[in-house]
Amino acid sequence: MTTNNPMVFDYTYDIRSYEPQPGGSVCITAICDQMQDIASRHADTLGFGYGDLQATGHFWVLARVFLTMDRLPGFGESCRLRTWPSGIERLVATRDFLIHDAKGVIGRATSNWVALDLETHHASKPEAVFGDRVFPDVERAAALPGKAVPRLKEGEHATTLTSRRADQDINNHVNSVRYAEFCMESVPQSWLDSHACLALDLQFRNESQAGDTYAAACSEAGPDNGRETLLHSLKRTSDDKEIVRMRSWWEAL
Repeated sequence: MTTNNPMVFDYTYDIRSYEPQPGGSVCITAICDQMQDIASRHADTLGFGYGDLQATGHFWVLARVFLTMDRLPGFGESCRLRTWPSGIERLVATRDFLIHDAKGVIGRATSNWVALDLETHHASKPEAVFGDRVFPDVERAAALPGKAVPRLKEGEHATTLTSRRADQDINNHVNSVRYAEFCMESVPQSWLDSHACLALDLQFRNESQAGDTYAAACSEAGPDNGRETLLHSLKRTSDDKEIVRMRSWWEAL
C-alpha cells in the first residue's frame, strides 16, 4: 500500500519468464490476470471478497472490462497496479485500475461487477455488499468506449476450441481472462506477426464450464483513435449461446 486511504490499493507484479510472447512483450491478457488478482486481494482486505460474499450467499461476476495500454512490458520489468472501487451504477459495481511501469502510467482500465445470489443467480444490489463504505474521491481511470460491445454477426476468421478443467475459477465457471484468450485464438497468425494488441473491451453474456466447446470468430472492424480494431465473438457450440463479445485495438509492429 502506498496510500492512506484503504479504499485505494497498490500491488507490484514482476513479469515472469513464462509470460512474454515471441518478441519479448507480454500479451495484454497477462495484465488482465494481474487486474483480476489485485481486485480479489483488495476486496478481501475490505471485507467483500470471496469468503465474505460466500457467507452472505453471494458471489462476484465480472460483467465487462475495458483495458487500454500505451505499451506492454516485458520480462525483467515490474508493473505496479493501483485499484479502487469507483462507484455503483444501478446493479453494477465499478472498479478502476492504473498500470504503472518505472516511469509512470502505461495503462488504464475500468470494470463492471455484479453480485449474484448463490442459489438464484439473480443480481443483488451492490449496496447489500458494500454497506456504508464511502467510495474514494479519485478521478476515474477510464471510461467504457460505448454502451455495449458491437455484435459480430459473421466472422471472417474462425476456429473451435474446448475449455479445460484448468480454465475453471473458484466459482466453478471458466475464468473470465480465459475468454479473452479464447477470442484471440481466431486471430490469423499473419495479423499477430505484424500487430500488437494494446486494448480490449470484453463483455460477458453467459457463463460456461470446463468441457464446453466454443466457436471463436473475428473480423476487422476498421480504425479507431489511430488503432486498427477487430470484433470477436465466442459462442458455445452445443446451444449456440453467445458467451462473450470482444473488441480489440491493435498497433502495427
